[in-house]
Amino acid sequence: MFTGRSPSRLRTVAGALLFASATRLAAQTGENPKDVGLAERATSRLAQIDLTVSGADRDISGLTSADFEVRLNDRIVPNLLVDDFCPSRQVVQSTSSSEPPKEKSAPIGAARPSSTTYLLYFDMAHLTQSGRQDSIESARAMLPKLLTGGKRAMIIANAVELKTVVPLTADQTKLDAALAKMTGDVGTFDSYAATESTRLADIITAIGSGAGGSGGSDLNAGGVAAALRLAARYAADERWRQERDLRRLSMVMGRFADLDPPKVALYFADTMRQNAGEHYLAFFGGTNRGGSGGTPPPDVASITFDAATGALALDRVINDAAAMGIRFYTIEGQGMTGEASPIEARGSASNARGGAGGNQALPAVNSQHVRDAQNTLVSLAAETGGRAFLNGVAPQRIAAQIVGDLSCVYLLSFDPKGFAQDTPLAVSVVVKRPKVKTSVRGRLVIQSDSARLTGRVLSAFTLPASEPKAGDAGMHVGLIPIGYEGGKFKARVQIALSGSVVPVTSWDIGASVVSRGAVRQDGSGRIQVTLPNTPVVYETDMEFAPGDYDLVTVAHEAQTDTVLSKESHGSWPKLDSQPVSLGPIAVSQPRSGGFLRNGAKQTQGAVVIAEGEPLRVDVATAVIALVCGSKGQKGPVRVVRTLIGERETPVGTTDLDLTEQRCAQVVDLIPPKTLGAGQYRFVVSVSAGGAELARDEKALLVPESTPIPTKSP
Repeated sequence: MFTGRSPSRLRTVAGALLFASATRLAAQTGENPKDVGLAERATSRLAQIDLTVSGADRDISGLTSADFEVRLNDRIVPNLLVDDFCPSRQVVQSTSSSEPPKEKSAPIGAARPSSTTYLLYFDMAHLTQSGRQDSIESARAMLPKLLTGGKRAMIIANAVELKTVVPLTADQTKLDAALAKMTGDVGTFDSYAATESTRLADIITAIGSGAGGSGGSDLNAGGVAAALRLAARYAADERWRQERDLRRLSMVMGRFADLDPPKVALYFADTMRQNAGEHYLAFFGGTNRGGSGGTPPPDVASITFDAATGALALDRVINDAAAMGIRFYTIEGQGMTGEASPIEARGSASNARGGAGGNQALPAVNSQHVRDAQNTLVSLAAETGGRAFLNGVAPQRIAAQIVGDLSCVYLLSFDPKGFAQDTPLAVSVVVKRPKVKTSVRGRLVIQSDSARLTGRVLSAFTLPASEPKAGDAGMHVGLIPIGYEGGKFKARVQIALSGSVVPVTSWDIGASVVSRGAVRQDGSGRIQVTLPNTPVVYETDMEFAPGDYDLVTVAHEAQTDTVLSKESHGSWPKLDSQPVSLGPIAVSQPRSGGFLRNGAKQTQGAVVIAEGEPLRVDVATAVIALVCGSKGQKGPVRVVRTLIGERETPVGTTDLDLTEQRCAQVVDLIPPKTLGAGQYRFVVSVSAGGAELARDEKALLVPESTPIPTKSP
């Protein structure tokens, strides 16, 4: 049934009971689902690079493939196809100065107007209060200049939740009205950036609380230690938000994958940082950051690690932009100064003796948090072929520069065969014609079909919620722990849909796992069924780092345009923080339906039962637990499972040796028709030498009557 390191006896019994309990879908319906699996069709796609050219009209007109030399990772790209988007050159003056300009028909291969698509993305979680207001006003001022000639735009606000303010449209009146409404819309407001100055002041207060006097006197080590703990907590929170918000940005970008270039994202933010949280270390001098013997204190190491891995989150956004041909124009909303923040200069008052190791700077002197945010905006723009606008650039100038960049664009297309997929390739473009300047993105990513499918499915998570329809499928997300290897947990992620009343449906289903740090995985697939109310279950094995994680799941049914999505949060144990740890406990029961497990089709399987969801009494119930030990754990541990209802019922006892394998999966089976109506607690207790080391439990619910479903989980 499940792979893992559970005792072989338990695993064998579990598989026999669970699979024997499920009746094949063919027996129930007379027909298997038409197709269960990845149904992405193989297509031939050209890779594309868009670049801006500038110079005199006579120099930049009519460039052909012979005028370009393109290299990817220093390898020449052959057989270029060139599309010319310089529409201004279609207007020519007649020989008589008294006649107005005439527009001539563009011959085949000549320049033609571009249909630029704009994404206005307000990262509210990273906009200060003044930045939010100024960003909205700037966008309103820019739109009339950007959207000439029927160009389109959409507005997205990332606040506590991701909100599509206006879907893609060319209606400037609708866009302007929506921006005006956003000014007072609490649904598009997030106070996180606005309260940053408070967090900075908290750390200064914590440092000062340890002072032994005034002026340049020594600071109590306890004050510095408390301030470091506070800084680490604030930095971890900032890092989590950065990861979440950049992931949301990547998912939104997926909506632009199949649109024609040029594609432009206007990204408004004040406090987004690729090295999230590192600026908090600016409060502490080298002695405090370095620690004794050159070993940084744990809090400093935590901040440094999180900041370093934060670059990976930004790099993913840049890679996604490179794959989809999106340019970023990043705009700092708060202007030149913003509010003064009480942050000390590098060197810090925590060593405040003056001289080389000390710091007597005024609180507002340091702007490390501002510089880190500005550097991030610059990096995002430069790597995608756009521009960064910092320190309060006027909206008229921003719009003029963007329009100028897009006034003459060449699109270079080529067959990507032979080049690496799903990895960034360094881009180099040389124009052989003299006096022509170019601006091009720094990298290109050639997406595989599976990566395109993942991006397309996950982008559905950002679509506006549609009204629920009668008979729409419900989404259930489950997690089955499997094991631990190489510092990562392995678990089966399951997305179960109860089915649709529509006879023939095609579901695109995807999952994205985000753990704080470097671990991130995506998976997706397509499942097609031909009979109504047929359950659809997508399963994929994924890896998780210890600690908190986010799990984003989405399903899109093409025929009814139904979109279902969930964002779940959870945590895996940090194994060496205690002698024994327990992973999440999963409960499952067998079902028939259209299953796709790690790419393999099945017509039956086990579906995870959600917390509070009633159990069926006519089938077996499996309870799966993961028991883990620390490196210091010696000798066997005893795992006792007990079912507690009106009375306690022993379920099983297993002795595990966790010295070689860090974690072991334990599976228990409750036979059919064993549980009566009522509420139960399934308790897992781990002990050694008579002392309990870990304990967890799972609630089970059996209703008074449990009708046996035939086609829904």
